[in-house]
Amino acid sequence: MIIKSKSYKHNKSFKTVVDYVLREAEQDDSFVLTRFIKGKNLSNNEISKQFYANEQHRINPRKNNVKLYMEILSFHSDDAKDLTNDKLKKIAREYLKLRSPLSVALVTAHKKEKDHVHLHILLSGVEYKTGKSIRISRDDFKNKVKLPMEQFQEKHFPELSKSAINHNPSKKKF
Repeated sequence: MIIKSKSYKHNKSFKTVVDYVLREAEQDDSFVLTRFIKGKNLSNNEISKQFYANEQHRINPRKNNVKLYMEILSFHSDDAKDLTNDKLKKIAREYLKLRSPLSVALVTAHKKEKDHVHLHILLSGVEYKTGKSIRISRDDFKNKVKLPMEQFQEKHFPELSKSAINHNPSKKKF
């Protein structure tokens, strides 16, 4: 799997990014997982307000704080037939556990976009009600999230072999 991360630093991002992730055109045969979001059948606006409310707990507010992270877990198109919602939920839960277990989170699966299955994961910039930033260094991201996620995938879902990443490709000279 490929993991990509994008950060957002503006308050308007709460609404626009939640709207983007929850767009209905991509929700066919999908699911939505939430963590620390209260209520059922909430509108996008109500979810955005909960992300914003959690941001108000930030311990060290600065002008340039990251308010939201959108992280995308992409899988090879050849593995799409093996990616059930149950497997995707297990992968999402493991990712949340490794990346930021105390962050407000929203997860959706997108199956009809760009001919490959991928998960969109929204994380608040701070832990739930503590205000502590969830920022992570590149090295920590690689060693504490990315590599363990790939090992988790290999161990629990070996049938997703096309989505495995080769971190040490042989150098071929042409």
